Amino acid sequence: NMLHLHGIHVKPVTLEVGDYVLSPDVCVERKAVPDLIQSLAHGRLYNQAEAMMRYYKRPALLIECEEGRPFGLVNPNELGPEISPQSVLSKLSLVLLHFPKLRLLWSRSPAHTVAIFAALKEGLSEPDAATAARVGAPNAPGAEQAFNMAPQDFLRQLPGVHAHNYRKLMN
Repeated sequence: NMLHLHGIHVKPVTLEVGDYVLSPDVCVERKAVPDLIQSLAHGRLYNQAEAMMRYYKRPALLIECEEGRPFGLVNPNELGPEISPQSVLSKLSLVLLHFPKLRLLWSRSPAHTVAIFAALKEGLSEPDAATAARVGAPNAPGAEQAFNMAPQDFLRQLPGVHAHNYRKLMN
């Protein structure tokens, strides 16, 4: 609704990958802080980032804070000196380390998100809604040839496996 009120044309379609497709190359997964925490706890964010990286040249994760609340994920007093499997910041850091092309965007409010989207869209072509809806769909052309990223990542860690031979080994 906020996007529409600020003059950004929105075509509502069900997307398999991302929450917003701003251009044929730009996809954004938007998370409110509570949803981000849940997504990190259940591993959903990793899968969402993996899908965006597979299909889009410029994937982004937008973390939207609530208006009137402190801007951040955790209280600075809760920060520990070490990485912890239970820490939201540790989990988010690991996602960003694993997906270095994933851009992290911070928004102070829904109105700020509108400004970020407008800036990201500036000068870019409009996405095709039908094409965006087909991206990542199980029955999309070529979907049966996509490889699961977890086994692929494992394979690429083995000695003697490199960028030039891992696809042959997967086949």
